[in-house]
Amino acid sequence: MKKKIVFSVLTTVAVMSGVLGSAYAAGMIKLNVNGTQLQTDVAPKMVNNRVMVPISFVSKALGASVSWNDKTQTVSIHTTGIPYENVWDENMKDIGPFGLAGINNTVQVFMAGMDTGIEDLLKESTLNMDVDRLKQEHFSMGPTMLSTKILDMKTLKKNNQIPEYLVRVGIQAGGDELKVEYWDLTVTLAPYVDNGTTVSTGGKMEYVVTKREVVKTVPVRVQRVFPGFRLEESN
Repeated sequence: MKKKIVFSVLTTVAVMSGVLGSAYAAGMIKLNVNGTQLQTDVAPKMVNNRVMVPISFVSKALGASVSWNDKTQTVSIHTTGIPYENVWDENMKDIGPFGLAGINNTVQVFMAGMDTGIEDLLKESTLNMDVDRLKQEHFSMGPTMLSTKILDMKTLKKNNQIPEYLVRVGIQAGGDELKVEYWDLTVTLAPYVDNGTTVSTGGKMEYVVTKREVVKTVPVRVQRVFPGFRLEESN
């Protein structure tokens, strides 16, 4: 008979902020994941002012897989998709929602141009970059970027200078090998051009990419783009 193993992790309410619910005097502890109450076969409990929760249920609710190695007595948690990274830990609130939306739009257009090799997309979203060279880097058999995500940002220039930011982007890439790529993009406000009658960015987006650096490439076993779609490496 296969033994059912329930994994538990000892953690504080502070560490599990946004995951743990409220502890009541009667001993009933609610477990919330992304605003949804999670039902578990073993109830969370308070031990020495710390809350113990079933890590298997929490991990799976967050899209990760959990395995147990009885020989090494090890719990392994594997995330799928693009994991978030706190690379620079800078407060970027001063950029505002409109500025962030502008940067996000530029990054998405640039990534689409890189994935498809479409020259117009690259010209619109870049400045002082070799578009012909960028076009040659796309996969000739077709797009391979399953999804992209802005992971972190930091400020390079501001105040009296033209604002410039470093943007860390994660890419789920398919093809012959499943992998997550990490790029650092230097993004700045596009310069305005005065042609005598109008002032514009000259066909550029509000923000433009001026530099790209491939930081690292991490092979993965599973790609998870959204809940109903998974790609797994064939054995």
